[in-house]
Amino acid sequence: MTFSINQYRYFIWVAESGSFRAAAVRACRSQPAVSLAIKDMEERLGQPLFERGTPVVPTPFGQSCLEVARRLVEHADSVATTLASLARSKGGFLGIASVSTFATHWMPQLVQMYRQSYPEIMLNVYDDNSEGVERMILRGQVELGVCSVVSNDPRLHFTPLFEDEFGLVCHRSHPLAHRPWLSWHEIADLPHIGTVAHRQLESHKAAAFLLDRPFYVSHMMSLLAMLSRNMGVTVLARLGVPPDRDDLAFVPLRRPSIRRCLGVMKAADSSLSPAARLMEELLLKEVLAPGPQP
Repeated sequence: MTFSINQYRYFIWVAESGSFRAAAVRACRSQPAVSLAIKDMEERLGQPLFERGTPVVPTPFGQSCLEVARRLVEHADSVATTLASLARSKGGFLGIASVSTFATHWMPQLVQMYRQSYPEIMLNVYDDNSEGVERMILRGQVELGVCSVVSNDPRLHFTPLFEDEFGLVCHRSHPLAHRPWLSWHEIADLPHIGTVAHRQLESHKAAAFLLDRPFYVSHMMSLLAMLSRNMGVTVLARLGVPPDRDDLAFVPLRRPSIRRCLGVMKAADSSLSPAARLMEELLLKEVLAPGPQP
């Protein structure tokens, strides 16, 4: 047996005012409309809710129903308020993931701005490689990611943000660390540490030697630790090297010059929540804004 939320409201207002007319004024409805709504409830319940008179008073059955009706209406009002708040982006939840490059150079600034503007939104930030970011979006763990395209999965939509070039990353003491640039051929025989970033180079013949390395590291922190101990070298995009790593050198690779693109990744077939839409707008505005880049 289902009644409309307005019928519960009319029931409560008649009980509180002792008058169908006063309840109708409060509801901005005609008195007959309120009376018919209460009559419908009584007929379907098989019990009278009110003793008609002046004033109108609840029957013992009506009195027993009154508190239950109040709790239901209060809950409905609370749900409506919460939904309206979510629609205005004053609350809600957002999960976002990014590659270490973006997490180091951009994410602190963006999170600070986002939190200042929308402090009631719960925000979870994840740090992973591009392959991991794509997986999190496909699993629904996050709505937005900042990464490079790895899988070309049609279920994902990618908006480019910026590009940067690939280069050799090695310890400052390495003999090649102070060269102005290097060719891919010159570094082919070095002891490379493989990483998921090298999958972005699969279509480039000059970088083919990187795709089958005996030593592979999946996460940036481990990779940087090994590079700092001079355990090998690797190839990364320029912004892949954290700005505070003075122990490491980046040497651009030319002949050919290869660049990678970072951008915003999201599910292709679903709409963003209000919280995610605001973050996407902030990303596009701040990262694509003219001026000095990190």
